[in-house]
Amino acid sequence: MTVVRISDHAVAARPGIVVLPEVLVPMLWWRGVPMHRTLPMSMTPMEQFVLDLALTTGRADGEEFVAITGLPRELLPAAARRLVSSRILHRADGGFVPRFLAAEKAAQTRVLYERRPVDTDIVFLPRTGDLIALDPRSSGLRELDRLRPRSAGNAPLPADLAGAGFAEYLQARLQAGSIAGLSDDVTDVAWLPGESPRLPEDGRCPAYRCRGELRRDASGRYIPSITYGGAGQQPATVALPGAKGLAERWLTVANLLDAPDARTHLWNTVMGCDGYPVPAADRTAPGRWICSVPAEAAQRLADQGRNLALPLGVTITDEDAMVEATLELAAADDAARRLIAFDRLLTAAAQPRAHPVDVPRTPAAWQRAWRLGYPGLVYALREAEDFRHG
Repeated sequence: MTVVRISDHAVAARPGIVVLPEVLVPMLWWRGVPMHRTLPMSMTPMEQFVLDLALTTGRADGEEFVAITGLPRELLPAAARRLVSSRILHRADGGFVPRFLAAEKAAQTRVLYERRPVDTDIVFLPRTGDLIALDPRSSGLRELDRLRPRSAGNAPLPADLAGAGFAEYLQARLQAGSIAGLSDDVTDVAWLPGESPRLPEDGRCPAYRCRGELRRDASGRYIPSITYGGAGQQPATVALPGAKGLAERWLTVANLLDAPDARTHLWNTVMGCDGYPVPAADRTAPGRWICSVPAEAAQRLADQGRNLALPLGVTITDEDAMVEATLELAAADDAARRLIAFDRLLTAAAQPRAHPVDVPRTPAAWQRAWRLGYPGLVYALREAEDFRHG
């Protein structure tokens, strides 16, 4: 069930950022997952010679190597080592035989591919299906582990993953190209049989209560992050670039007021009763709208003590996310425009070190300033009258 409430204060606008004061995120993570990168490497002249020898004669052996180069035959295995590890040649009866398709391609490109180990941090979000690879040096998972996070509940894993070997699942996602953040040169998971952890046997994934944030990057995509930490703890933040499912889920909650029914319910709550026409609303960013209000609605809000110059804070709470949104008021007619402009004038004059020279010294001005909670401004507006002598 989704609940929409008016909050006392609107969150300060930060361009490109959506704030989620509370989220419940089912999440599993593994630090230092061993994987292999396959990197292109230029052949040395000696490697090119050994490859050409194998392709020309069908086999590179010690006798031919010594006869042609005059070098010790013990150098041949060293010269062929990377060709073997790249599966271009293979050992046979003391020599090296080409694997013809790979060998012919390598002879044309003069490039071989070398496997190197690399460790990667992995985060799995089963509710949205996101699987994200992170750099262990900056993932934030080490700091998260130090906090020994406690789950606030559980969420179901997909039925076919209960008790499954994680290495097999990771390899399948790798082959499908569905691991976000993993470079193209990572080709396989390096866990040996029996070393791989297993996904929870009971089919349940711990869910953690965190603070969430969506931050827009240079390409316009929103990158989710979570921050975990209790009272007295240094919080740990984990950014999840590429977690498209999670970002879409949070954006759906943030943009809930796009739905007419939700907007009608909110507007009735704002006005304190039904019957006022729901104003047109334009979304300017996720969780941010501008509503054009007519004079009658603006006057009612002013009579309630709302500052028409400030956006309304809106809290949207869904089953697993709470979003802080804002509703800014714009004028639909001249009378509403005057009401909003008056509140803006008073609000600007009430700021620290401001001088209310443009504010009229009238009962309407100081009474409205008092209603908006600006006693200092009221004092400044009434000073000449209250302290008149003679």
